[in-house]
Amino acid sequence: MKKGDREELEDSIFAYISSTMDRLRSLFILFFLFGFFNVFSQPGRLLLVGGGAEKEGAASWSTPAYRWAGEGKKVAIVGFSTGSLAPYFIQRCGAARAKEFAISSHDSADSQATYDTLTSYDVIFFRGGDQYDYYRLYRNTKLQEAVNDVYMRGGTICGTSAGMHILSSIVFTARNGTAYPDDCIENPNNPDVTLASDFMNFFPGFIFDTHFAERGRFGRLVGFLANWALNKGASVAGIGMDDLTCMTVDEQGLGTVYGTGCANLYKSGGNYSLNGTKLLADTVQIMQLLHGSTYNFQTGQIVHAGLDRKMSTDKLEETGNYTILASGSNPVSDNQAMLNDLVNNTGSPKAEILVLTGDQKLAEAYKTKLLELGVEQVNIFLIDLEYGNDANLANHINQATKILFLKNWFILFSSFMTTPNGKLLQKQIKRDHMITAFVGEDARLAGKTVVDNYLTLYASYHAKLSFGKGLSLLKHTVLMPDTYLNPDVFENTATAVPYAMARDTLKYGIWLTNHNYMKYTPVEGKATLTGYGTAPVMVLANAGTQAGFSRHTASGSTGTLPRMVAGFEHLQLTLTDYTTPYIMGNTQPARIHDMDDIKSPVISPNPVHDELTMRWNSSGDEWEITDLYGQIVKQGKAWNNPERIDVSIFRPGLYIMIFKNEQKSQFTALKFVKE
Repeated sequence: MKKGDREELEDSIFAYISSTMDRLRSLFILFFLFGFFNVFSQPGRLLLVGGGAEKEGAASWSTPAYRWAGEGKKVAIVGFSTGSLAPYFIQRCGAARAKEFAISSHDSADSQATYDTLTSYDVIFFRGGDQYDYYRLYRNTKLQEAVNDVYMRGGTICGTSAGMHILSSIVFTARNGTAYPDDCIENPNNPDVTLASDFMNFFPGFIFDTHFAERGRFGRLVGFLANWALNKGASVAGIGMDDLTCMTVDEQGLGTVYGTGCANLYKSGGNYSLNGTKLLADTVQIMQLLHGSTYNFQTGQIVHAGLDRKMSTDKLEETGNYTILASGSNPVSDNQAMLNDLVNNTGSPKAEILVLTGDQKLAEAYKTKLLELGVEQVNIFLIDLEYGNDANLANHINQATKILFLKNWFILFSSFMTTPNGKLLQKQIKRDHMITAFVGEDARLAGKTVVDNYLTLYASYHAKLSFGKGLSLLKHTVLMPDTYLNPDVFENTATAVPYAMARDTLKYGIWLTNHNYMKYTPVEGKATLTGYGTAPVMVLANAGTQAGFSRHTASGSTGTLPRMVAGFEHLQLTLTDYTTPYIMGNTQPARIHDMDDIKSPVISPNPVHDELTMRWNSSGDEWEITDLYGQIVKQGKAWNNPERIDVSIFRPGLYIMIFKNEQKSQFTALKFVKE
């Protein structure tokens, strides 16, 4: 065959493939209307990797899936640079051959030599990096043609991180750099959201995102889906892959999940809209698939692995006949609007406000602002066991119609709630028409479950989040402030909400940022949630199906704890504000339940120089002393009464003494100063 004839034939074949893919895309849309995702059968296979370093072990998060892709095959690893994946594929994954290719220019990507080389391989694996480099230099080249041809003859196409991004039919190109999730929910049309549909086409009607839990990108993926729906008029789905997690998709469209986190499947169940630039979303349907789970993109059939908790939430609803305000950030500057709402739009503008705090200095700044807004009287009390029987505080609690919680340390707060004044406070805040506001970190206290230690780096990944009892003003809800506070805690704030919902069978999870606040209040008998600020309030609803927890570690070893990631068969995410009220239940008159009694210990003297004396009406119970960084500096058991403890070698400063009963079901904490 002559060269010209061959090129004409290749063009005809390529045109036929393109038209076939277009017809299949249309077919996908029909499937999409009748199932959760439903993708057509495909000629080749895919390996979708959320990023993170591969591990050598045979049972690691990556090896089984990479072996599925490469065993007995020739593997080409493509990127802007080379690395160490080739030996891994050969030595650990059984590849017959593996080679790294650094293709860093349009000319090299568009060369016939590149085409001829890549088409001689069975598997093409795109490395991580910058997907815009791939998009601008690989698009409409011989390299892209080679990848399509390998796939169409039944080969396997793989991508990790940026390499996964480019495999969906709608790709986030990152032309202007990365897009941050907080920016995407505040404006899904912001300049960093750069989407295109003229590159790879292996997953029609999908947008991929990676490093999903690690970088809190659930808000970003919703922003991508909304951007496409609002600007293109087309409803598309999304897959957000956690780091150290991947999915294999075979020729029949069967996807199987491997790794430490979830494959998160997103699909709109309602509409997207904007209030100004702020994104509002009505019911995004979510599945969170754990290691071993399968999803058939053709039939919609699901096999969930590790979902061993049956969640019955149909009858769970919020019923409180009172008002709650809660913000996502501590500084006064972030809470101007909520404070104005508390003073002027909720109850009497002149009503006294009782501030309960663990930070006197910050409370004084809030007092100044409240007085500026017209409040006639602001009273500040430190939440501490020392005030547990204080008659003056008891009087203020009894008279209060508005209470503001601010910067309380959870351990001390929990201990205070066991005192007479704590029990009185618990009753007062649940009275009909009571108004209670929570600032920043204290927003957690309003729910049933409090997530603690979430500001510690990698706490979720290393299974070091802790959970305690909140005030249960919202008795089926967990609240997470500081969402998107900084990248160090993105994973903590993202994963803690569904984890707590699965752990404690909660109906709702609420994410708050430093650019919004929420208001829960009765409206015509309905428990109504509204949001205010430049960011929407993100509400996650547990639809009442199966749930479970990640049990697979990165290495596959049982010697370390798995990360705190929960899987769910069905969740619903709503982005809401005051224009689209969210109904959480039907309000009922307040029902007050006393907290369990616990006898309070006493320590003296305070401040202390050499020896601390402890008195407590119990024996055999454990105690520990921690510094302000949470490090245990001394611990033991309370056998004698009184008990004397040598603290002479302690450095001067503030310490916390924590007491636990024998069952470790109750604890109390006292603070003391070492001189």
